[in-house]
Amino acid sequence: MGNIVLLDELTINKIAAGEVIERPASVVKEMVENSIDAGATSITVEIKNGGISFIRITDNGKGIAKDDTEIAFERHATSKIRQASDIETIHSMGFRGEALASIAAVANVELITKTENDEIGTRLVVEAGKVLEHEEIGCKTGTSITVRNLFFNTPVRYKFLKKDFTESGYIEDAITRLALVNPNIAFKLINTGKTIIQTAGNGDIQAVIYGIYGKNIAENVLKVDYTYEDIHISGVIGKPEIARSNRSNQLFFVNNRYVKDKTLSGAIEKGFKGLLTIGKYAFSILNIEMDPSKVDVNVHPAKLEVRFSDESKIFKSVYHAVNDTLLKNDLIKNSDRGEEKNNLGTTSLFGNRSTIGAEINNNRFNSLLELQRKIKEDLEKSKQDINYNPFKKEEEEKEEVNNEKETSPIAETKPVEEITHVETEPKVENTNNSVKTEEVVTEPKEDKKLDIKELEEASKEIDKQIENLTNNNIKEEEKKESFDEMYFKIFGTKPPKIEDDNQKQEPQAITKEDNTTLFDNIEDDYKYKQQYKFIGIVFNTYIIFEMDDEMYIMDQHAAHERIMFEKVKKNFYAEEEKDSQLMILPDIITLTHKEMDIAKENMELFRKAGFIIEEFGDNTIKISGTPSICLDLNTRDLFLETLDEINSVSRTAKQEIENKFLATIACKAAVKAHMVLTKEEVESLMDELLKLTNPFTCPHGRPTVIKMSKYEIERKFERK
Repeated sequence: MGNIVLLDELTINKIAAGEVIERPASVVKEMVENSIDAGATSITVEIKNGGISFIRITDNGKGIAKDDTEIAFERHATSKIRQASDIETIHSMGFRGEALASIAAVANVELITKTENDEIGTRLVVEAGKVLEHEEIGCKTGTSITVRNLFFNTPVRYKFLKKDFTESGYIEDAITRLALVNPNIAFKLINTGKTIIQTAGNGDIQAVIYGIYGKNIAENVLKVDYTYEDIHISGVIGKPEIARSNRSNQLFFVNNRYVKDKTLSGAIEKGFKGLLTIGKYAFSILNIEMDPSKVDVNVHPAKLEVRFSDESKIFKSVYHAVNDTLLKNDLIKNSDRGEEKNNLGTTSLFGNRSTIGAEINNNRFNSLLELQRKIKEDLEKSKQDINYNPFKKEEEEKEEVNNEKETSPIAETKPVEEITHVETEPKVENTNNSVKTEEVVTEPKEDKKLDIKELEEASKEIDKQIENLTNNNIKEEEKKESFDEMYFKIFGTKPPKIEDDNQKQEPQAITKEDNTTLFDNIEDDYKYKQQYKFIGIVFNTYIIFEMDDEMYIMDQHAAHERIMFEKVKKNFYAEEEKDSQLMILPDIITLTHKEMDIAKENMELFRKAGFIIEEFGDNTIKISGTPSICLDLNTRDLFLETLDEINSVSRTAKQEIENKFLATIACKAAVKAHMVLTKEEVESLMDELLKLTNPFTCPHGRPTVIKMSKYEIERKFERK
């Protein structure tokens, strides 16, 4: 007898549930999406114990016909499609027909439904995939589904569920996304008898944002309504002042379906380029409405991933939507973005490379204009003096005289293409603070005398090239972007290089394993102050000093961050009175429901660090005091960024939460890169750092100091 068998229906459904139903939030998402597909204008979600023990979704949609109630719980039973080709034009949220069957396989489900044409409703009870009850019942038009004891028969999946608080947060996130993209539907989320989210369903997305994110966010968003060819972009983007340190407030939808896509994130970052500081991400809620046949939503059961037939077009549509909105609201000027917008095809993630890039275009264009001007001037002069050489430089003539070189009175005639060849070479200009590179036109260095005819031909050729550049008619073969190019466009930096063992030795970060102290054999302050020599600061960021036969380069932010970290850590674990400073005016900060839950759970962290903090009404906290090192900081930004960091860490990792929390405070309190420091401030910074037991890295793991020996430097200059 063979080993291969056909699995029973329950086992198949349990396996499917593992993909479709990951946690209670998955149940809520699938059921609410069914309610939306049913045309509901009012949807209420009730949960208990994070949705593990109880979930109820009630809507006023069209309901399920009596004859369809049992078949609805079968696998691959759906009313959304009839054949495979229908997937290419799908407009509904669901279409797989797996949700109800998967839920019923791992939970106790009760369905109550009625259509407008039915006189009486239907009640159906399903447990572990089996129908236990099927009866008529009086009810309103619409559907109510109750899910109890989720994963009661799959203990492995149940074991990996998080705390009630965490699972409730996931459900809140799901409802938030659905409410934002469907402002015409009234949503209500009730958690253990308390209303968490409630929207009016009046079609105003700004009102939904006010209800979810609070007044501050709602007052600082800009509505987006833009059409790019056959793609329509709608939603909101936030002003720079409400940008956050992570992408949690960036939500993207394709035909009302929530998706995660790097192309969309990249377009947002491109649109806000120059308006946000490094490490800040714009608030954005955008819905991309497009032809369903040009996007594949059938990539994963969770339907979070999609594939676009033309990613370049999607990138451009989102970029232009953002750019247009910022222009209309005077956050940028036309002059700031005109060139970038016109040449987006060469600068976007997946831009069209059939035209010359803006920078190359401009440099060549300017060079040709300059050469054209010179040729026309020389042409006028040549009419008076046929032997005048327009391309000969004074320096060359002097050099020829000094070297007593003989030149031929009549040079060999060259083709016009050589005459009009334009090259660019770097011209280095030294200043006190920087080195600038300009492009200059290198004129042909030919020993020849040109007649009027040749000059006229050269002028015509230049005119032709300028016309081609102006009309963007210069064509070049489309080239597939290399990995390096794509990496640079996505991340803004070159990819890290894998160095060979044969490569020359580079400056090394100092590690505790290699060195117990920055300077060996240092016994007291006086001694090490005599040993090191302060050289200077480059780029207003890196402090250079030397000692013996070694050069040290210190990152002022990383070094000060380590110092601040040790101070706030000492204050955090101190049992005596905390180092706190009362604020002149308390800060009242409004939070989302999820942020408030995180704040409540970690309130003691803030108090131990030196914050004087308390709840101040629904979803509001009051901060009336901060650690002394944070007194000059923006309290609201510090608090929200700290919450973001806490939320990014596993709830069970207490030590990691504390370290992230303290590191965030230290980072905000430390001096920043490009901040100008005096010599005295630099020496104080170095003295404080050198007293630490671990001065080698900042709390985020970056090196504070790197060093190069005299020998290494001499090798680079090929002295060794």
